[in-house]
Amino acid sequence: MAENKAVENKPATTPRKKKGMSFALSAFIVGLGTIIVKMSGLIRDNIVSTRFSEDIFRDGYSLAFNIPDLFYNLLVGGAIYSTVAPYLSAKLAVGKEKDGIRTVSIFISVVCVVMLVVCTLGTIFSEPIYALYALGNDDIDSQVLQLAAQASKFLFPQIFFIMLAALCNGILTAYRKFTITSFGPVLYNILVILAIFLMGGNSQRNLVMTTGGILVATAIYFVCQYSLGFKQMRQFRFSFKPADREFLMLFRRAIPILISASITQINVVVLNHFALLFDEGSVWGFRNASTIWQIPYTVFVVAITTVMTPELAGDYESKNYSKASDLVSSSMKSALFMTIPSAAIIAVLNLDVVKAIYQWNSAYTDRNAQTAATFLLGFCSAIVTATVIHVFNQAFYAIGKTKLPLFAGILGLVINPMACQVMISLGVGPLSLSLAYSFTNLCQMVMLAVAYCMNKELAPHGIVKFLIKAGVSVAVMAAVTYIINKLYPAHGGKIIQLAIDAVKGGIALVVYFVMASVLRMEEATYWIAKIKRMFKKGSSKKSAS
Repeated sequence: MAENKAVENKPATTPRKKKGMSFALSAFIVGLGTIIVKMSGLIRDNIVSTRFSEDIFRDGYSLAFNIPDLFYNLLVGGAIYSTVAPYLSAKLAVGKEKDGIRTVSIFISVVCVVMLVVCTLGTIFSEPIYALYALGNDDIDSQVLQLAAQASKFLFPQIFFIMLAALCNGILTAYRKFTITSFGPVLYNILVILAIFLMGGNSQRNLVMTTGGILVATAIYFVCQYSLGFKQMRQFRFSFKPADREFLMLFRRAIPILISASITQINVVVLNHFALLFDEGSVWGFRNASTIWQIPYTVFVVAITTVMTPELAGDYESKNYSKASDLVSSSMKSALFMTIPSAAIIAVLNLDVVKAIYQWNSAYTDRNAQTAATFLLGFCSAIVTATVIHVFNQAFYAIGKTKLPLFAGILGLVINPMACQVMISLGVGPLSLSLAYSFTNLCQMVMLAVAYCMNKELAPHGIVKFLIKAGVSVAVMAAVTYIINKLYPAHGGKIIQLAIDAVKGGIALVVYFVMASVLRMEEATYWIAKIKRMFKKGSSKKSAS
């Protein structure tokens, strides 16, 4: 990277003033960007269903990403936002920008060299790696594994460019450049959609060409992210010094995060292994369900914690523990206020939700929809538990306590396959996979909540009272939604189905907000007041004109 030419000439002890937008506006920008990214991601998956109309190629496409994603998370994935961004944010908060840039430059240089080696080895040995899926079970379709192995040969080098783009985003997050980091991935999804549309088809050749196109799309995405953030990115240069003391400190902090992120991806690999035991198309159905439940989780939770993490790191480094506690409390409540009703709506309307998102033509059959809906039902509670887990994990990372999320991840790694085996043996069927995942999340959530709240200065406050009010509100909402769904099922053409589902969802949210307002929940009154101000502002503009 370019030489460091833009470092401020401030004394090391002078705190850097926070620049940019407010927390609320930053969270809104990140959330809006995330919504657009998710929408483009859903369009991408629909194009996959259309271009790869046979289940075996859909399964091969989905499975091809598993091992490269595992390598990415093992080497760098979780550390970018959870170590690099908080570390650089903390240095900026106390006026030590030059030190932060130097250490992060070394971090980038080391992981780039390691990732190049790993990507090369993964590309060469993809066949024996994917053959491991079939160990101990002859019922797994070897053709799916062969398709995935061949397609992954372009996805291993792809994760190198994903890593570079993510490093850009992590650094820009520390500098509070949320607009670039939030909307940049939209370009990536558009390019990927173009690659799938032009090259997809029901053959191994088309599948491999598609992943090759995705590799090119990722490289273009990185170049664009680097260019848009050039003012900040030009400060970082190649500096391969793995023995540097400050780098080793940062690396030791990153190790638990890397392992934690890898454990999450290992669980995905394990769940896909079990999905291969069921009917053809189960891997793709599992992916569809995973994508759907992660929409509210990503939009409301990841968006909030993306802004929370650098803020919290700065508050903790400045020893402003009261503000840090308030920040975690408000972030937790804001995220849960939206993910709790989302989980309930998805639980009641699970099949309708799947059909609304994925069934746009005959290539996605009712059987495909039912398979995904079955998985989705088991994931609903995970929307809530994953919210709490993610907020606590990011809080731990922001204050430099990275071992507890690791222990929680290890607990999940043990519980998840055991729960799958037990539920499958009990005859629960495909639902076993998502239920096992949700149960694992519940155990991890309890462990993290107890551990974080042991520090009274940093512990979030008012959560129990909030959960009681939210529980009452969502119970009324779910009952009303269930009755309406029974009386007015979503039949007819696609437009009519979408209209009926939209009305049901709208009524559900209105009921939830009304109940939350009656119970005087601050989050409800905040949003209602905000909406009222928007309407008043709009009406005043009309009057003036």
